[in-house]
Amino acid sequence: MTTLSRALLSHRRPVVDPLFLCLAWVLISILLPINNTVDGFCAYRLSAIKILPHGTRSSLNRQAHPNLVHKTFNMSKNDDDATSLQPIRAGFIGCGTIAYSIASGLANPKHAIFLSQHSLSLSSICVTRRSESRSTKLKDSYPDVVTVYDSAEEVVKNSEVVFLCVLPQHVDGVLGELTDEGVWNEDVHTLVSLVSTSKVDDLIRKTNLPPNKVYKMICLPPIAQREGCALLQPPASNNNGHPYLKSMLDALGGCVECANDDIMNAMMIPGCLMGPMYGIMRNNRDWLVKQGVPPEDASYFIGRTYLSIVQDAERDSREPARFDELIQEQTPGGLNEQQGVFDAYNNAMNAILSRSILHILGTNQHRYDENQLNKAQCNL
Repeated sequence: MTTLSRALLSHRRPVVDPLFLCLAWVLISILLPINNTVDGFCAYRLSAIKILPHGTRSSLNRQAHPNLVHKTFNMSKNDDDATSLQPIRAGFIGCGTIAYSIASGLANPKHAIFLSQHSLSLSSICVTRRSESRSTKLKDSYPDVVTVYDSAEEVVKNSEVVFLCVLPQHVDGVLGELTDEGVWNEDVHTLVSLVSTSKVDDLIRKTNLPPNKVYKMICLPPIAQREGCALLQPPASNNNGHPYLKSMLDALGGCVECANDDIMNAMMIPGCLMGPMYGIMRNNRDWLVKQGVPPEDASYFIGRTYLSIVQDAERDSREPARFDELIQEQTPGGLNEQQGVFDAYNNAMNAILSRSILHILGTNQHRYDENQLNKAQCNL
């Protein structure tokens, strides 16, 4: 071995360089907390994913952990939040304008969040083929939740909350047939009649359902957009009432519960002024057109103006003084001070109420005497 080789061997570095060990220790000290943080973040992110709505949850899973999407999605189906929602199985006997509007309000996917805020979720909607154009449209619009049946019996058997939406002259025949077939189950079914002339006591007698399973309801078509306010008799939110009927209607825009027939009959009357209100708006439009305003501008302006007026009135409307305050804000000496306008409206409402009660109860049971009725009808 040469002298040079001996020199090189005598200065050979050890197998593990101390400098390398120092650098490795520093790197480990830095990377270990980062790794723990990443693990903790992933665990936190997955726990957050678990409580998100299904659509958001699935999208987030695909971004973060593509291999875990299926597993996490299956776990989400058993979430406590999802299983705690009360499913709604609604049925509609008849599919006119009001039935279609209620069903659309329930089935609209955009409204699911409002139902969930009341611990509710839509499970299914069953509807009779009656008024086939609307029932078909409903099925085409919401195919995942709507089923159309040929008979009222099939609707009742596949529903829990059954909405009766037929003409007054068909009520006895429909309910009589269902009762004879024995389809009503007092542990399952709740009947909600949308027939304006129906009485709760008569519905109880015709179906043999217990009192806390029979209701009368009045609403207008805007319930499909969660607008307006439904009327419900008797109150469903008391201790012996329905577990979620009032909450469901609140989720669809709002609900006022009526204690008895007299309150219900009176509350129905302002809704009868919907036609006159549209008539006033039409007259406003026509007047503007006669002044040279283009028809499309006149129509749009009137619609938007009345919308702003109503929206202003609706704010804080739970406060009885709200309307009085708005009137006080108007110009002194204006139409708000022309008492004759309001007298005419009062007379019209009295006449409508008189006719309604006569139609529902019959002349012999009417609580107004003949002179009062004739006066109201003349004023109308």
